Amino acid sequence: MTTTTLTDPWVERLILAGLVPERARGLDRADVARRYNRVHSFHPANPDYLYSPGQAQEVARAALALVGIDLTDGTRIVLTDLVAGPRCWSYLANCGQIEAACEEHRLCAGEAISADALIAALPWE
Repeated sequence: MTTTTLTDPWVERLILAGLVPERARGLDRADVARRYNRVHSFHPANPDYLYSPGQAQEVARAALALVGIDLTDGTRIVLTDLVAGPRCWSYLANCGQIEAACEEHRLCAGEAISADALIAALPWE
């Protein structure tokens, strides 16, 4: 009897880049990110902090809400160099909006989150 291991393309890219060991294969994305950050002692203010794709979406939605961009939980945030705004089931955000949202989060919550780390984790259009 053989065991099938499902591979996650996001985790595979991290393994191929040498950021996480091969034993990360088969782990949950959030767990991989949590372990990576713990091993390197990274916190959300660190520009090398690793967000899983789902975590990045949650953090970005919460931060954008602080600057008046209220999005539903199912809305996918996608970065763009063009005009920002809602499109179908997604929201096109530009890097300036993410940076302003991270700064507003720091001012409101008293804890910093790296705009660079968040931008690196969000998909581009």
